[in-house]
Amino acid sequence: MTWETILYEEIGHVARITLNRPQTHNVQNVRLILELDEATKKADSDSNIRVILLRGAGSSFSSGHDLGPIPGDDLQQDYRERHRRSVEDRFEVEDEYYLSKCLAIRNLSKPTIAAIHGNVVLAGIMLACMCDLVIAAEGTRLWNPSLRHCGTGGEVMVLPFELGFRKTKEYLWTGDAIPIHEAERLGMVNRVVPDDQLETEALRLAERIALMPPVAVGITKRAMNKAQDFMGMAMAFEYGFVLHQIVHATRESADWNAEAAKHSQEKGFRGWLEFRDGPFNEQAKKE
Repeated sequence: MTWETILYEEIGHVARITLNRPQTHNVQNVRLILELDEATKKADSDSNIRVILLRGAGSSFSSGHDLGPIPGDDLQQDYRERHRRSVEDRFEVEDEYYLSKCLAIRNLSKPTIAAIHGNVVLAGIMLACMCDLVIAAEGTRLWNPSLRHCGTGGEVMVLPFELGFRKTKEYLWTGDAIPIHEAERLGMVNRVVPDDQLETEALRLAERIALMPPVAVGITKRAMNKAQDFMGMAMAFEYGFVLHQIVHATRESADWNAEAAKHSQEKGFRGWLEFRDGPFNEQAKKE
């Protein structure tokens, strides 16, 4: 099976899956999301595969969702039309492509490892945190600035379970980046390695896990996932997703997007970013 946005290779008992849109910092368009879903399910159903390793090609793991038009891509066009048609259509399409596809990766029967580097932003964080283990390069930039543009913590609210609730409030309410060693200290990341050792260390960890009895590993994963759900994770994800849709529909969001659109018309995406992040950058210069 071949894909346009995903690379798939088997290394012994490890399936290494690469997000392969390096020219866009592996932003996740509809095609990538669907192909990643297919690739992970293929690995999960292969009796030879014991561990799934996820990484990104180029300079970043993934810098978020790609919501823009892609010429000639009917999947992306259909998504955009459904997304802006009505509140209920947006709910349905985000459930289909974001919430459900993320949880499908979390609930794979085999252990998963995310090897992250470069920009890991919003949907990139959501994707990495669906994996059982995360190994990061020292130069990784973890960033969830969603509240700066009237969002929430993402369609899947992972950060409280990764960082704890107080730290999550701090990083979401400021929109500041999460220092990678702080993420390791808080348990969001298993280990941080030098940039040039990420590939080697991630594969070494995957191969070490692959030496374990696979049935016992799979059952243990299922037990721990279920324990998280008993403690409320599954319900929290669902409730957070519903509130995320409400925020999309607020007057505040409509007003912010209308003003941001003016800046986009003048300077393109750079203008949008300047409008969103400018006040925070100005404050930082004064400190």
